[in-house]
Amino acid sequence: MHELATCYLRTKSGDVEGHVATFDSDVIVLEVREPVEGREIGDAASLTVLDPVRGLCRYVGLLGGMAGSTVQLVVLERGLPDQRRSAARAAYRVECTGKLETATGVEPLPVTVVDVSAAGVRFVTRRRLASGDVVRFAMAVGEGDVELAARVLRIEEGQHEWRYGCELLDVDERTRETLFRLVLRLQRAEAKERSLARW
Repeated sequence: MHELATCYLRTKSGDVEGHVATFDSDVIVLEVREPVEGREIGDAASLTVLDPVRGLCRYVGLLGGMAGSTVQLVVLERGLPDQRRSAARAAYRVECTGKLETATGVEPLPVTVVDVSAAGVRFVTRRRLASGDVVRFAMAVGEGDVELAARVLRIEEGQHEWRYGCELLDVDERTRETLFRLVLRLQRAEAKERSLARW
């Protein structure tokens, strides 16, 4: 169960990303991107797994053996899968033609989405926006599009463009599920590529 699914291990030292190698008899073996620092066997930890079938699954347990990028988690408690949770985020680059809502009307705004979750997006554009600005655009997902309205929350200045972290407004259940499935697919593909690269 969960093999190759992307996961996030949380300890008192912080979070590390990885993927599930095996899940057998309440012991989850993980391959993590970075070694778990400052932790010992028996320390408390929690795990969030982005399973493409079961959705987002949580586990609470104790750290078992740790050797390099391999970490064991002895499961003490299992949370229920949450198909709608929006925490998972994935890189997703796609160009869109947006519409910026202003006090005087609507202006066209080309944007490039760079990552996505079920509750937010991050995009770049050459235009300076303000916190609270709303941009509407259709984003390609598979063979179709989803209509999104993104409100700017965070602003990062780049060398030639601006990067904006946005929350999505008025997201219906169908759109949220579409975005969450997209994130799971992207996360799974990334985990599989990392696993193949090790061989």
